[in-house]
Amino acid sequence: MRWSAGCVVLGTIVLAVSSCGARLPAASSSVAEQFYQAIQRNDGAAACDLLAPQTVHEVEQSSQARCASAILDEDIPAGGTVVELRQYGTEAQARTGRDTAFLADFDDGWKIVAAACTAQGQLPYDCKVKG
Repeated sequence: MRWSAGCVVLGTIVLAVSSCGARLPAASSSVAEQFYQAIQRNDGAAACDLLAPQTVHEVEQSSQARCASAILDEDIPAGGTVVELRQYGTEAQARTGRDTAFLADFDDGWKIVAAACTAQGQLPYDCKVKG
């Protein structure tokens, strides 16, 4: 079987792009689902572990309480399974059947930067939890 140099280069590029693309969206989707599962279980500590540091800070500042208890008072819908995931480099938007969350890729992995977000037409999303 003969392979041309062009086919080998193209195949390498496709493999590299698909492997990167497959790894990152799955990771951000998993974090979003874990976050909503923690909320559904009333496990505020686990939910806060999945939040970006600035988001934890905002939750605590706005409620004057520790994140683990305050996050459960934020009226976050039990999201369930991610039905749509859009990734933009190191940022992602995860939609479930009942909510939208935004994530960012940090040195220690994907974290939720905003949740309980509602679309506002042409305006930015309105999020109850944000950093």
